[in-house]
Amino acid sequence: MQHSIFSTVFLQKTFIMNSKSQRILIVFNLIITALLCVSYFNKKEHDLSKEVLKVRGVIVVDSLGVERAILGAHLPDPNMHGYRISRGEGAGISGLMLYDSEGQERGGYLTDNNYGNVFLTLDSKTQQNALFIADPNGGAAMQIWGRNGNKISLIAGNKDIYIDINKNNKEVKLKTDEE
Repeated sequence: MQHSIFSTVFLQKTFIMNSKSQRILIVFNLIITALLCVSYFNKKEHDLSKEVLKVRGVIVVDSLGVERAILGAHLPDPNMHGYRISRGEGAGISGLMLYDSEGQERGGYLTDNNYGNVFLTLDSKTQQNALFIADPNGGAAMQIWGRNGNKISLIAGNKDIYIDINKNNKEVKLKTDEE
């Protein structure tokens, strides 16, 4: 009999302690929830004008004053052997253009200003050597050129694919599962 009374008293004290703990946790949760709601609804629009630099272009020069990179909207025509050479009518580009120590264009990560392609180009001192391009409608292409008429082209459009390989200006035939 003594044992069951002891058990009953213990259970009552445990229940009271648990209900006190539960009440404290509920009050604590309500306070935290209220603070989160107040901070959320009092949040003001974050003003980025003091943190963002808005420019049309940035030119990075080395210690000798040679242009090494240009980041800009409407980049200048390429510099080849000290002369600006036109990209052609309506061939404007924007993005990041890279130059070597002589100031000659050597490649860039760009968008064209008309159609909306985005592309990466890598150039030697005399020619373009690699072009990776993504069409705004989903197609993509990669072209790699070497000297002496060596070229590899891979094109994946929305409807078709195309592979072209030339060695010394002669087409190299590939076997396909369609032949």
